[in-house]
Amino acid sequence: MAQAFLGFGLLRPFRRDQKADFAASGAEQVIRSAVGQILGTVGSSDFTQGELPWRTEFGSLLHLLRHQKNDRVLQELARVYVVDALKRWEPRVVVTAVQVAREQQDGENVLAIRLRYNVISTNVPGNNVILAGLQQLVIV
Repeated sequence: MAQAFLGFGLLRPFRRDQKADFAASGAEQVIRSAVGQILGTVGSSDFTQGELPWRTEFGSLLHLLRHQKNDRVLQELARVYVVDALKRWEPRVVVTAVQVAREQQDGENVLAIRLRYNVISTNVPGNNVILAGLQQLVIV
């Protein structure tokens, strides 16, 4: 397995695979899953306690943007919250670009966050292994 250094784990959202077990994977898929989990988890702030009682700081502050005026300020806050959360909680990811836009989905306005990141891991001291240009869409 050439990319074993990236890890192996359960994919989120949880779902069953063909063996009637929870789906698991490694490499890019597990990193995409981790990015989605980080951005979708309510992190603690001055206004919220945090979703995970055993690690209240884990997650992002994107939840603070719900029900707010969807303008340029909100879009910039979303960009900052994404970069900060991934920098703190996902060391295998280096964010290279974040685009935030208001879009229509199923007749409703949503905040679409398109992020581009490189996956990086130090599998040998001093040797960075990079998978460049992975993209992901997160809908808030």
